[in-house]
Amino acid sequence: MSEQTKDAPETGGPYAHYVLATLVVIYVFNFIDRHILSILTEDIKADLGATDAQMGFLFGTVFAVFYAVFGIPLARFADVWVRRSIIAGGLVAWSAMTALSGLAKSFPVLACRIGVGIGEAAASPAAFSLLSDYYPRNAVRQ
Repeated sequence: MSEQTKDAPETGGPYAHYVLATLVVIYVFNFIDRHILSILTEDIKADLGATDAQMGFLFGTVFAVFYAVFGIPLARFADVWVRRSIIAGGLVAWSAMTALSGLAKSFPVLACRIGVGIGEAAASPAAFSLLSDYYPRNAVRQ
């Protein structure tokens, strides 16, 4: 048995399904967190005195730019480092930034949502790579 085969995770089976279920839960929170500002826009504008332009810039342009800019290097990083740690670090980062944005008393503090984009950018590439470790390549029938 080669060193690489010995260290490789077992493909398929109950643990692979556990990993998949865990990643689905993380992605659900990722999705909810990504769209929570658009759901609460009117209340946030009233509370912080923000304009439509500021809100649109924050959950549109800024989020997308940081998500895309950090997504590429984080995807490369997922190929060479511990994927579980990347996913966990991203989860901690975007959760912390979400909590901080919940405490915002002004629009500039709410701009910490940029960190949400960076944290969430870590999740997808590392998750796809991690799933490829646990499920055999020939699992999809043609």
